Amino acid sequence: MALLIAFLCGTVGALSVFILFRHLGAGALVALGSSGAAFLGVGGAIKIFEEKLGVL
Repeated sequence: MALLIAFLCGTVGALSVFILFRHLGAGALVALGSSGAAFLGVGGAIKIFEEKLGVL
């Protein structure tokens, strides 16, 4: 369950970055690459937080 929460938070973060970058005028590939990096960053951070809290 905790990994699913990390996955969903990463997805929300990636979608937010994609929408923001497209709104600011970035190309599709730039927005897609940035959202991929945001997915890994947010998902990894949430996973680390869950480990520190003892949930995972």
